[in-house]
Amino acid sequence: MTISSEEIRYIANLARLQVSPEEAESLGRDLNGILAHFERLKNLDLSGIDPFAREDLETTPWRQDIVQTWDGREEALSQAPRRDGDFFRVPRILEENDE
Repeated sequence: MTISSEEIRYIANLARLQVSPEEAESLGRDLNGILAHFERLKNLDLSGIDPFAREDLETTPWRQDIVQTWDGREEALSQAPRRDGDFFRVPRILEENDE
């Protein structure tokens, strides 16, 4: 399965991204490489492997679940282009349905 430049531009349009023809070509090469890798993975024989067997679970480092305060709220909000009190203001992207 390969992704064409037209499909790349269509996906970019859905994501509201502007993609130049050169970028679409580069993205197409990257995505097609990823898809080719998944095709190779699909062809692996995994019949003798337990999908739930994990050897690394016992080495997971655990930390204490301690509540910590964060004093960076005002700094983060001060960098917002638009702000409404303690919230970021963002443009509306969804239209309301009249149904």
